[in-house]
Amino acid sequence: MRPAKAKDYLRWQLLWRIGIAVLLMWLLLAPWLLMSVQKEMQNTLDNRLAASAKMLMSLMAQYDLDPLMNGSQRNALFDPADNLDLPATLACKVANVAGDVIAVSHDAPEKVFSTTQQGYQNRMQDGEQWRVFNLSQGGLTITTAERLETRDTLMRSVVIAAGLPFFFSLAGTLAVVWFGILQGFKPLHSLTQNMARRNTEDLTALIWEQRPAEVRPLVDEINRLLQRMQQSLLRERRFTGDVAHELRTPLAGIKTQLQVARLTQGGKAMHALVQAEKATDRLQRTLDQLLLLARVEGDGQLAESTRLPVAEINNMALSDVQHLARQHKVTLRCNDVVDEKVHASAILLSAALRNLLENAIRHAPENSVVTLSVNLDEDQLCWTVEDEGPGVSEKLLTELTRRFVHGHHSDGSGLGLAIVDAIVRRFKGELQIANGTSGLRVTIRIPLSSSANVV
Repeated sequence: MRPAKAKDYLRWQLLWRIGIAVLLMWLLLAPWLLMSVQKEMQNTLDNRLAASAKMLMSLMAQYDLDPLMNGSQRNALFDPADNLDLPATLACKVANVAGDVIAVSHDAPEKVFSTTQQGYQNRMQDGEQWRVFNLSQGGLTITTAERLETRDTLMRSVVIAAGLPFFFSLAGTLAVVWFGILQGFKPLHSLTQNMARRNTEDLTALIWEQRPAEVRPLVDEINRLLQRMQQSLLRERRFTGDVAHELRTPLAGIKTQLQVARLTQGGKAMHALVQAEKATDRLQRTLDQLLLLARVEGDGQLAESTRLPVAEINNMALSDVQHLARQHKVTLRCNDVVDEKVHASAILLSAALRNLLENAIRHAPENSVVTLSVNLDEDQLCWTVEDEGPGVSEKLLTELTRRFVHGHHSDGSGLGLAIVDAIVRRFKGELQIANGTSGLRVTIRIPLSSSANVV
């Protein structure tokens, strides 16, 4: 799905859900409102029936009705509807206690008016329903009636009058919501255009001063992703440059020695092959160190953290450098004063210790001692490697953690301390390099509260 399609899909989904929510809310409220209006209208019309009957009662009191009420004169009919201000939809009848009709309106429903029950009631005549109200007072009975069809017609008119604004208001609400959605998605549209204008090498952070609070987390995460991608790209370029620079000389040396061995015989050929083998070993060490440094400086994990005794990690590093110590005639000594378990990556810690020991062995004189010691310093675990070599100058001390910086000997790769520094920084620790009483002393400090937790 293209970005524009996805954007439109999100807009339509939002509009659809808001429209459904508004429609459901109105559909739930409409029956309640309809019943409330119908009930109020029925009460109002019933009150009109009662008011009409009371009005007739007060007007009939103005006539001399004694002969009619005593029964001496019957069927004295007149039409009060011609003289009274009654609604055209109402019918009325006035009768005495004997049931004689004193007055009745035109086309009055005789069957409907035959009831004597007081109050409100519904009556049927000729398929029509009537609402009837009887009032008896002072020897007179006044009956008022109204067709229910008239009420139904009035109710339909009210529903239509109220329903049309409802539908227009619903359409207007959806139009306003759609306009609001368009305006609300403008920041995302601007962000999309910003990203679309960038080329593949532009990994700078997004600068967006007026970004909404809802979009700010997304922009922050994008900037963090761009920063990680930029760092990854820089590491890749640096690794490529280091490989191209550092492997050119060993490869050229190996090629030269092989050519000498091919053109000569005897001792010279054997010497050339030995030199080619040494150059191959150096090339392999450099490659291993470069690959390890690239992995340490990367974002991923080298290995799962496990709980291992400190002594076991030390033994892993010491066993890796035993052959090198024998070649240089150096004695290794380990002072384990910490009997604890460390929760960390054994590969990282042993690699750091191995590089420290290899550097110390290469720079230590023959028949000297290289010491590895471990101790706890408050909330830090400290490893110290010390040799009996000549040490280094004060100026060189500050540059030893740079890549391809060598000490007195040039047979190393120049990456050992750079790898140690990267590992220590990964553990949020500290690397200290100083000239000791008898040689170079290197100490790494790792906080127990960070990546390495002593149990």
